[in-house]
Amino acid sequence: MFISHILQQVILPIVLLIGVGAILHRAFQFEMRTFSKLILYFYLPALTFVKIYEAKATPWLLLSVFGFLIIHFSILCLLGMIVSKLSKHNQKMVASFSNSIALTNNGNVGIPVNDLAFHHNPLAMSIQMIVVLFEIFVTFTYGLINASAASVGLKKTALQFVKLPILYTFILGLIFNIFQVKIPDFIWIPINTVSSGMLAIALVSIGAQVANVRFYRNTWNVILSGIIRLIISPVLALLLITILDLHGTVAQALWIASAMPSSRNSAALALEYDNEPEFAAQTVLISTLCSSITLTVVIYLSMSLFQ
Repeated sequence: MFISHILQQVILPIVLLIGVGAILHRAFQFEMRTFSKLILYFYLPALTFVKIYEAKATPWLLLSVFGFLIIHFSILCLLGMIVSKLSKHNQKMVASFSNSIALTNNGNVGIPVNDLAFHHNPLAMSIQMIVVLFEIFVTFTYGLINASAASVGLKKTALQFVKLPILYTFILGLIFNIFQVKIPDFIWIPINTVSSGMLAIALVSIGAQVANVRFYRNTWNVILSGIIRLIISPVLALLLITILDLHGTVAQALWIASAMPSSRNSAALALEYDNEPEFAAQTVLISTLCSSITLTVVIYLSMSLFQ
């Protein structure tokens, strides 16, 4: 029953929206860069502000969770560099491959998975929101720099980053959170509405991206990315959780978060900067589909190992 609920309430709705995006793109031939601009400059800034503004956690929880996330993320980035060097990837593939394994979908997939697995546990959801905030930050620091450097060089990357509204909504949301600023309903309602629309527009855009993808291209790289993202990443996380001596809900939530599929943002960045966008779209799609199996295993084991 638990496995059935995961498939029905998390994975199948995601697959359905991706399928809708693919069908609509085949029918109407969307301009994909418009999708990318909408996500980067409209939906993600709203989502960032809402998640940061609503996040609640104790200093100890922040320290332990962020410590785990920084170490785990650094290991994955290093692993991506090593694999790309051994595989002799070109510069654009290096950027796209690294983002595909280092950036995860802990928002669109992780939040509903956490909610289902922990039955609305406030502590578990607080941990998940910290993970989401971390993912947003690294996506538009490391992920953005990584993607744009392959196309425009490091000198122009800093200027591009400071032009992104997500940087300022991140800072504003953090300030409002710390000082508990009350946001009037006439402002909060539209921001929250846009934030809620992120899931649909992101998944539909993935479907549109993969609608005409030739899946025989980059097959080995897609498989390799999926293995690292869905299998090696949670194995590394389990070792790290053991070394850091984390227990209970904290350990469970962090381990489950480590097993999420590749981020839709990695595909958006690849499309924006023309870094092997077909490869990036394939990794998101394949890892999302395969995570229905790997996530189920990790959730089951996490509940057994960390009581």
